[in-house]
Amino acid sequence: MQSQSELRQSITDRLVTALKSGTDKIPWRRPWRTLGPRLPTNHVTGRAYCGVYILTLWLAAQEKNYPVDLWASFNQWKSIGASVKKGEKAERIVFYSQVKKRKKDENNVEKVDTIPILKSWSVFNVAQVEGKSVEQFQPRSSPVVKFDNLGREEFDRAVAATGAEIRMGGDRAYYKRLPDDFVQVPYEEQFESFAAYAETVLHEVGGHWSEHRLGWSGSYAEGELRAEITACFLAASLGVPDSGDLTNHAKYLASWLKAIEDGDTKFIFRASSAASKAAEYFLSFSRPTEEAAESETDIVAEADAVAA
Repeated sequence: MQSQSELRQSITDRLVTALKSGTDKIPWRRPWRTLGPRLPTNHVTGRAYCGVYILTLWLAAQEKNYPVDLWASFNQWKSIGASVKKGEKAERIVFYSQVKKRKKDENNVEKVDTIPILKSWSVFNVAQVEGKSVEQFQPRSSPVVKFDNLGREEFDRAVAATGAEIRMGGDRAYYKRLPDDFVQVPYEEQFESFAAYAETVLHEVGGHWSEHRLGWSGSYAEGELRAEITACFLAASLGVPDSGDLTNHAKYLASWLKAIEDGDTKFIFRASSAASKAAEYFLSFSRPTEEAAESETDIVAEADAVAA
């Protein structure tokens, strides 16, 4: 059993390798439309994963060329009549469970501290299993689709629902902090594509506009990484195709790598967790009744059931 630091380090190392391979290998940049769900999803529960799960499963799908982002544990696949193919290896995801520890303070008064413990869980992609219940998800040819402004209506509706003040014009995109509290972006026609425009708006509104509302803190590089991942989570959720523009990623890549390689293995966990919360916050205005994402609590409950 790996320690908490070893688990964090193993995931961090994979992400660092992807980052060093070039900006086109960044797991949250996906300049194509995926088959199946927009975000990695547990096939049995029907819930999308959140936080660092999204990054690790996107990265695994990228490395192994899985076309459909449907995942589940060995027992979950078995529960629907599917079986993992012989020789297939699981992808490990991590989650936090809460452990209560009693101790006495300097006045000999007993108190209970809640300590987060990092654990791992194994899942398999639908491409790794077989059975009638999953035949429809096996790779097959896809009809030609015209992507122009695909997902535009959902994007416009979601942005408008936040109530964020967006001012158009100029040649810069930024969020003006309180007390001004507005987002500035160039006119849409100044962008090379709708996707590039949408990603910029999602970066500024989904990321920076949410900062003071969600209590974000940290370095400038971490803030930009959170906003970038948030924009990509939202673009995937809203069906906005990736623009392929890696300018911001290349710009901040050195800062991200330095923070990670300086020994801050929690950097990517903090950023991805915050980005997931920011995306949920952004979407809550237009999807108030949307089902909750596959959470750490759900996975812990399943793990405890199996252990029992």
